Amino acid sequence: MSNTKIYLVACGGHGRVVLDALLSSQQTIHGVVDANIAIGTEIFGVKVVGGDDVIKTFDPKVTQLVNGFGSTGSSRKRMETFEHWSKSGFKFRGVIHKAASIGAECKIASSAQIMAGAVLQNRVSVGENVVINTRASIDHDVIIADHAVISPGAIISGSVKIGHGAFVGAGAVIIQGIEIGDNCVIGAGAVVRHNVKPATTVVGNPAAQLE
Repeated sequence: MSNTKIYLVACGGHGRVVLDALLSSQQTIHGVVDANIAIGTEIFGVKVVGGDDVIKTFDPKVTQLVNGFGSTGSSRKRMETFEHWSKSGFKFRGVIHKAASIGAECKIASSAQIMAGAVLQNRVSVGENVVINTRASIDHDVIIADHAVISPGAIISGSVKIGHGAFVGAGAVIIQGIEIGDNCVIGAGAVVRHNVKPATTVVGNPAAQLE
């Protein structure tokens, strides 16, 4: 809708990357919501309008939010933000950077964020509030569930399943056909050769459970 107003919620490191991607795709962003930044501060030409309380003054019928929270091993704040404001009637808008490559028959949720240099081969499924970060490589027929975060440079081979809320660290490699359970953490640089049970942290090459 032409009268829809778009606000970025949180503008730390990941938030600025998201904002940059939105602006590069010629989207108009009406403001940034971040209690840690002074009202009126401009970030890439977009003004900070206040903290979370200002969202309560917005009309969900004509407002969309963009999730600017990143993840450093836990997606909890990102997930809580999405679920809280979704329950209040707001829809979240995602972004696909113009420098990302998207293959045929991919299914990407409207709130997902695909960053610069990411490659998704054919028939990849990406859930709500997912982040596929800079230069991540996602091969054919991968399924990435809601709220998962794929960090920069990660390599996900074909037919892998990534569970709800899982975190895949920078430069990690997941071998073809592996299943990563819900809320797992895959450490940076890990090479995953076997399925990973839910709520498990694995590190190393080959990846093993962190004691």
